[in-house]
Amino acid sequence: MADDAELAFLRSQEQEYDPSAAWPPADDQAPAGDAAEEEYDPASNMDTAQEPVQSEQSASMPESAANSPPSADNQGENGLKPVSADTSAAPTPAKQPRTIGGFVDESEDEEEEPVAAPKMAAPAILRASEAAETPQRSVTNTPNNTLPTPDVQLHSAQDQGASSVSASVAVNEPAPFIASVPVNGAMPVPDATKPADLLTIDPARQATASVTPAPPSASLPKARLPQDRIGILNDRIQEDPRGDIEAWLSLIEEQRKRHKHDEARDVFNRFLDQFPTAGEIWVEYINFETELDELPRVEQLFGKAVPNGAYVPVFSCYIDFVRRRFNLTNDTGGKSRETIVMAYEFALDQVGIDIDAGKLWIDYIELQKTAPGILGGTNWQDMQKMDTLRKLYQRAVSIPTGATLEIWRDYDRFEMGLNKVTGRKNLQEKSPSYMTARSAINVLDNNITRGINKTTLPRLPPAPGFDGYDEYMNQVKLWKQWIQWEKSDPLECALDDRALYNKRVLHIYKSALRSLRFWPELWYEAAEWCYENGLQTDGDKFLDDGIKANPESCLLAFRKGNQIELSTDFEEGQAGIISKGAAVKKPYSDLLDTLYDLTAKTKKREEHSIARAKEVFDAQKAADDAARAIAQNSAEDADEDDEAEGTRRAQEKDAAFNAQVHAISAGYNAQTLTLKKTVTFAWITLMQAIRRVQGKGGNNSEVPGFRGIFTEARRKGKLLSEAYVASAQIEHHCYQDPAAGKIFELGMKLFPEDEQFALEYIKHLIKLNDSTNARAVFETIVGKLTAKPENIPRTKPLFLFFHEYEAHFGELAQITKMEQRMATLFPEDPQLQRFSRRFASPTFDPTTIRPIISPRTQMKPVMPVMPSIMPSVEEAMPNAPPQVQAQEQRIASPAPNVLNSPHLANLPVVTNSPKRPLEDGDESAQPRKLARGESPLKGAAGRRLDAARRNMAASGSTPVGLLQGPAPLPREINFLLGIIPAAHTYRETRFKPEGMVNMLRNIAAIPIPTPPGHAQAPAPQRWGTTVTTAQQLQSIQEKYGNPGAQAPHSGHVWSQ
Repeated sequence: MADDAELAFLRSQEQEYDPSAAWPPADDQAPAGDAAEEEYDPASNMDTAQEPVQSEQSASMPESAANSPPSADNQGENGLKPVSADTSAAPTPAKQPRTIGGFVDESEDEEEEPVAAPKMAAPAILRASEAAETPQRSVTNTPNNTLPTPDVQLHSAQDQGASSVSASVAVNEPAPFIASVPVNGAMPVPDATKPADLLTIDPARQATASVTPAPPSASLPKARLPQDRIGILNDRIQEDPRGDIEAWLSLIEEQRKRHKHDEARDVFNRFLDQFPTAGEIWVEYINFETELDELPRVEQLFGKAVPNGAYVPVFSCYIDFVRRRFNLTNDTGGKSRETIVMAYEFALDQVGIDIDAGKLWIDYIELQKTAPGILGGTNWQDMQKMDTLRKLYQRAVSIPTGATLEIWRDYDRFEMGLNKVTGRKNLQEKSPSYMTARSAINVLDNNITRGINKTTLPRLPPAPGFDGYDEYMNQVKLWKQWIQWEKSDPLECALDDRALYNKRVLHIYKSALRSLRFWPELWYEAAEWCYENGLQTDGDKFLDDGIKANPESCLLAFRKGNQIELSTDFEEGQAGIISKGAAVKKPYSDLLDTLYDLTAKTKKREEHSIARAKEVFDAQKAADDAARAIAQNSAEDADEDDEAEGTRRAQEKDAAFNAQVHAISAGYNAQTLTLKKTVTFAWITLMQAIRRVQGKGGNNSEVPGFRGIFTEARRKGKLLSEAYVASAQIEHHCYQDPAAGKIFELGMKLFPEDEQFALEYIKHLIKLNDSTNARAVFETIVGKLTAKPENIPRTKPLFLFFHEYEAHFGELAQITKMEQRMATLFPEDPQLQRFSRRFASPTFDPTTIRPIISPRTQMKPVMPVMPSIMPSVEEAMPNAPPQVQAQEQRIASPAPNVLNSPHLANLPVVTNSPKRPLEDGDESAQPRKLARGESPLKGAAGRRLDAARRNMAASGSTPVGLLQGPAPLPREINFLLGIIPAAHTYRETRFKPEGMVNMLRNIAAIPIPTPPGHAQAPAPQRWGTTVTTAQQLQSIQEKYGNPGAQAPHSGHVWSQ
């Protein structure tokens, strides 16, 4: 018998209030009038609708706890009631498998339908608990689990044997040891080898391990025998039908290996229902039926396979099947040939543009070659055969396939074999189309399709950061590149044949979606492209197929809802509004049902994961206890140190188990929170859509409107605070209804520690110019959050917003007080930053501006950093005149006194040669690279050319055919222009070369300083016999206007 406390608790459950009872049927509601509409109060309909939400949340997740309303009883910090530790699993009815010769007869068990475990309400549990005579405890329902949750059956047909071991998934309290289960499925009896006491945990560790509220029970599936391969594979498929493709294929192979054809067909059909575009499995299924000579079944399979995707191997099997059924050997009337030709035309119309359809084209051409008639003949049948083949060749060579080149060569032989004149004419006419197709196939083979996996067995995209994610994203990238290439119209048919262009783009989208079936963005892009190009039917089909493949995708469901909303196929009046609202609501409702089911499955997975961990922990603990008891019995004198060591190890294992459970719960809580956010935003989108279609509506109105959707969302639960914010904002912005304030007040009761909701409420109050209530809400939420040090960072958005409000519209004393509180709570923020926020806007901060006082000082241009390599004489300088011939006399570098001039030191060095300088030369010296002369010709030709050049040089004549060019500039000018910086280096004043030349021409004399103590000219440079700088300047004076000037002689002798 259960203890009195539990019996009293179970009796109280019989009188438990059901929140769903607060919702009367729609038929019982009175019609709403204008007065009822004005007095809309969201809190009056459902005050306890959010009670079951918190039971799904983990207390260890701050966001989850903040965004979930508390329970109505407000027990504990988050409104959670403690869960009784005395939980166990009730035995389920079982049917033992039939054995033949000591082995299990699988044929009987595999055909059984799964039997769901019976559900017992609280009164039934109470009666079972009172009548029980075994030490087992009954399963109890906590107040947090009073609402029914979606039942996700995770047991296969063979799991209905003996009662499986169940364990409580409560983190803070372990489950008791369960009695062992007999083989015959009778009532379990206590196990004498296991202690009956509960596992005790240290209170400190118990507090840290409390992660998630305990579900009622978590029974693990019955462990199958290793030889029960079919049952194991069925379990894997039932648990993960879209992800475990390997289990599907293994089950098909196992059934075929055992010659269970009906079971294999059932698996094939189930698989193809889940993956209708899996062309490889369609081909395998067709071959399976063909091997069994089930031709009627093959015909039915082709009727299903062909519409589900343009896959070339499927159509190849179709052609083979048609040619098998319609034999050409005894086709006297030509009916079979006509049927086969029609089959080929149908197949090529569907997949003829595919890159892998080359073999189909070749087979069709070979079939037409065997048609009645003789090529080159003169009667009508021969001419008809020639025309048919010519048209077929011309169609085939215009399509980029793997056999395009082979078909062109065959076409060339065909035309040239009939008539070379007309053949060349026909080949020239089709040559542009063939060259375009050949260029396209070369690009496809060498660039576009390289690395693409064309499998038709799709897989779910891995999560970011996990194995296979990069590979999957690379496939997405490659397929999108192929689609973009096809959209760029490489065959240049978009203008001449728009239908062919659309067909090619649609085909590549379908090919990509066979591999990326579970990538919703690609379905969306395909549908959008269809809508943009006027293909309404194809766009709707892409959306429908995408939603079927990805029912949890918000992207596709929202796009489908918008497309229905844009439709005008609805009648006018009230009936049309109601029907359109129902049509718009359908994709959103399907999405929400899928998300709710996925949330329940996630919760079930969490329960089973914790139950498995608990089962392993209990088994290990029992083994350790047994080993310790044996050791104590064998040892005559027990050592206290050994006992202390054993106790310490047990505590460490308990702590490790609690940490493991904490990690499991944290991971699943993160998934659950993401799903709840998705559910919330799906409801928000539905509310917005229904408002556009039906308006405000109401609970008692014939047209529900967005208010009816909000009420339904609260009834179904799993809502976060964003839904209340969205509903209140719609009420305020669209209808200026005071119900917005009531919704915010209700939300503050349900989400008392949600800082984001409080921030939106404060903004709403400030819009209403209700600063008093805004400050009250601010102080309330800040006081609750700052009471716990770990929640202080969550208050920062509130302080920033209210500080901005006070800075713009408050008193200085309030601003200072606010900044002092912020300095206490957030000491890491600098004081200057808090002060500057008083005056800054989101786009401008006047406290950081530094005006320009002195442009000359503060706005100096930054000179570009030039490379450190000197230019080569071989390089052509920009804007420099070309040198027609090399001068015989080389110019020496300037003297050191000129090179060390401060004026030259201020000039940037123009360096752009990649060649290294001399090892022992001065970096500022003139480069030694000279113009490279022509290589002399060797032999008699070289001697004759050299003699001709000498004769022309002696006579001063110009070779015949060569125009007399302008006289080259002197080398001095070239050197000067070489050291002058380029024009782009000057920011303000541009250098004018003509002005420099005029200045040099009109100058009277150029003083040349003579270094004292120098009796002779400096030694010439290494790069050859060169004149000095004085000779350069003297030459400039003689040529440009000062021939009589004499160089000053002050103790320096200039070499002539």
